[in-house]
Amino acid sequence: MRPSPWDFSNQVLYDLCLANPAHDDETVVIAKMLLIGRAYSAAIERRKNKKRGEGTDNFYVETVGPMLRRSKIDRWIDEARTSRPGTPSALETLVRVHGLVTDLFYGVSGLEKRALASKYLHFHVPKLFYIYDSRAAEAILEFSSDLPRPSRSGGGDDEYRRFAERCQHLRDLCKRRFSLELLPRHIDNFLLGFNER
Repeated sequence: MRPSPWDFSNQVLYDLCLANPAHDDETVVIAKMLLIGRAYSAAIERRKNKKRGEGTDNFYVETVGPMLRRSKIDRWIDEARTSRPGTPSALETLVRVHGLVTDLFYGVSGLEKRALASKYLHFHVPKLFYIYDSRAAEAILEFSSDLPRPSRSGGGDDEYRRFAERCQHLRDLCKRRFSLELLPRHIDNFLLGFNER
C-alpha cells in the first residue's frame, strides 16, 4: 500500500479513462488501447493474424478503433460500474464482463488477450477489476492453502474467473485478519512484489 515508482504513470492512465470513459471516438479508443497495452506489455497489435504489409498504425486505425466503437463495450463497462466491489454479484459481473471483452479482443487480434482485457477494464473500473498477468497468477497460487478452492463453473474466461476468485478471497482474508481494505491495485502490488521475492 506504500507509494510506488509506478503510481504517477498509473495515475495518467486512470485519469485518461476517467476523463474519456466512452468508446464513441476512435481517436480516444486508439489512445487508450495503445497506452494501456504498451505500458503493460500486453499490446493488442501482438497478434497471429497480421496481414503481410499491414503496419501497426493501420491496424489501430482500420481495425482496433472501429471494432471497439461498434462493440457493446460501453454497456458492459457501465454495468460493471454499478456493481458493489467485494460482493458475490460483483464478482459474477466482473468475470462475465471480462469474458466479453476478452472475446472482443480475440475478434480484433485473433489471440486470447486475457491480460490486456483485465488491465483495460481495471483502468476503467479500478475498484472492481483485478489485474491478471502470468506473474500475478503464479504468485497467488502460493496462497492456495489459505484460500478456498475456486469454483469449477461460472462462465466467462475460466482462467480469469479462478484468478479473480482467489484475489477476492485474499482481499476478504486481509480484511478479516488485518482490517485492511485492499483495492485491486493493492492486490496487484502485493502479488507482483511477492513474485519478485
